[in-house]
Amino acid sequence: MTDADLWDGLEELTDDEDDEADPDPVEDLEPPTFDAPTRPALETLARDQRDLLRSWLAGFADRADLLRWCHEATVATLGQLSPEWHRDRLMSLSELSTLVVDDRERRRWVDEDALLDRERAREWRLAVASTDLIPACQTALRRIRWSAVEYTSDHDDDDPAYVDVDDQDEPAMRPGLGETAERQRWVVDRGLEGFDSRDEIVERWIPVAIHASFAELDESLSSAFWSEQPLRAMFVDRDDQAAQFYRESFLAVEFLPAFNRAIEQLADRSGEAVSGGETTDHSPVRYPSQ
Repeated sequence: MTDADLWDGLEELTDDEDDEADPDPVEDLEPPTFDAPTRPALETLARDQRDLLRSWLAGFADRADLLRWCHEATVATLGQLSPEWHRDRLMSLSELSTLVVDDRERRRWVDEDALLDRERAREWRLAVASTDLIPACQTALRRIRWSAVEYTSDHDDDDPAYVDVDDQDEPAMRPGLGETAERQRWVVDRGLEGFDSRDEIVERWIPVAIHASFAELDESLSSAFWSEQPLRAMFVDRDDQAAQFYRESFLAVEFLPAFNRAIEQLADRSGEAVSGGETTDHSPVRYPSQ
């Protein structure tokens, strides 16, 4: 479905509802919970994906906040949203006006007469979640559904395994994904802040980014920061609004696609491990046992 189709559908939806009273708030629905899910890695991933959807629907404080969310979406969907999808969200001024919810920030991107009201903006986010985000989450869950370790026990089992899902802090219980995501998160955060010198970029930032992308990053980036003064100025010498916009755009175009490819490939190669241990009850234990 194209963006035009989504806008047309939104127009029809809002036209039909113009004369209707505002609906009651949606009741907070809590999904079923299980003390010992048989495939806790799937439960962990599904929880992360629900959090991802909630944050998307709530909207973002500014463009940098959306950029960070795009990276988290890469991890929670195991790379199943294309790099172009993230780039289009971050580079479209009209979409930024629907995704950013801070009143001052959202007015930066379009003229006042083109600005959607809050309810229509949320309807747009809901449409994108339905057509793009949920299918990507489903594909990610499908990729690991049968490789996820199953923990089962019966009443005759002397040592049944219990995995506390609340203790699992790695994406889909895969430490390799968590480690890579943490490196990528650092690269994004530091890139948004800018640097005190080009030495920091060449000596630390780019090498960590290469590691975080499993060498998927463009090989010419390090030399570009050394030789291209206008590029270097945006990351080192300037910290105005234009420089901030440039850094956000540069990360969206040059870094997120490489990080996305790394996460997508790593998802099939990461082993599953339990954080916090396996136990027969809810009490904390040390794992591996000492």
